[in-house]
Amino acid sequence: MNDQTPVSSQELLQRAQSLHEQIRAWRREIHRYPELTFTEQRTAGLVNATLIDLGIDSETEVAKTGVVGHIRGGAGPTVGLRADMDALPITEINGTEFDSTRPGIMHACGHDAHTAMLLGAATILKELADQGRLPGTIRLLFQPSEEAQDAEGKSGGMRMVEEGALNGLDAVFGLHVDSQHEVGTVATRRGPMLAAADMFELTIRGSGGHAARPQSTIDPIALSAHVIHAIQHVVSRRLNPLDPGVITIGTINGGTVNNVIPDTVTMTGTIRSFSEASRTLLRAELEKACRIVEPLGGSIEYILHPGYPPTVNSLEATDVMLQAATDLLGADHVKEAEMGMGAEDFSFMAQQAPGNFLRIGVKNKSWEQTYPVHRNDFRMDEDALPVGAAVLAAAALRWMQEKR
Repeated sequence: MNDQTPVSSQELLQRAQSLHEQIRAWRREIHRYPELTFTEQRTAGLVNATLIDLGIDSETEVAKTGVVGHIRGGAGPTVGLRADMDALPITEINGTEFDSTRPGIMHACGHDAHTAMLLGAATILKELADQGRLPGTIRLLFQPSEEAQDAEGKSGGMRMVEEGALNGLDAVFGLHVDSQHEVGTVATRRGPMLAAADMFELTIRGSGGHAARPQSTIDPIALSAHVIHAIQHVVSRRLNPLDPGVITIGTINGGTVNNVIPDTVTMTGTIRSFSEASRTLLRAELEKACRIVEPLGGSIEYILHPGYPPTVNSLEATDVMLQAATDLLGADHVKEAEMGMGAEDFSFMAQQAPGNFLRIGVKNKSWEQTYPVHRNDFRMDEDALPVGAAVLAAAALRWMQEKR
């Protein structure tokens, strides 16, 4: 093992660029055949077959439909690299030759690109291992179901942690496409980067009756107005103004006809926060706010569905990623990411080992508009694919070299 031989950023980028056509082919194949949460058998099969072809040991059916690969080098640290594989229930309208062939399902969040980028990084890192130039072990985490949870309320990231796929890792790195940044630009930040996301259900119970005799009822629709008003004061009056948070009601349903006051109104919504303390406070204050209906004669049923915790980048892992990306792309192309109210189940992995989550630009500089994720016209410049592969490999190698 000649693990003292350094691997330069220029070499990594050249290796990644030489794989551009292959990475693009993987991405387009996955894009044509998108699969929803915990049904990613075809994608997992492609991943596993590719790892076998590369001579990489792999495990299948991890977290139901996930794949974990192992690239063994020297006796140094073990670094995890993560990509998610699931698609969204969206009908694509792009009209490309590799559009989704499955009506109502589309890779509208770039997970096909993430998977292809990680396969590219795996190819590079396996070549280095075969040359005796990998000073540690790489664990490839091809994760199912980031977008949704199963009947037990668990996502792919949660299940991977529960099944021990993160055990023994010294660091873990992940990335996500970003339509706001141009190709060749990446962004990250130290500390909290993405929010915790919890979901709630409310049922406001009153007593229905004829719309012409409201005095004989306890109108849950009128009560719901008080609830909505009270909820809007939770963030503005119960949360520290310097601590970001959001509570949004996404659905409200009540009544069937215009001349009948119903017995119940139901609502659902989301709670977003950046710390466990704020998360606990918002959950409790939301429930208290809803109880405003009780002195007015109504009752409330409040059900909380805990979701993903905040994604918090460790200082140590972020410094490694920033230096690796700067050496690879230049300081002008490495930005500080804004904190965002979106959520990611990479957060569970970052609780198990020092972690960093990176945004990678996929916008073509000639485009006059952006094509954001979670839309039926989402698109990306595929020149970003080798950049993603190179930066994942670079971060892993820098961690190994600095921490061995």
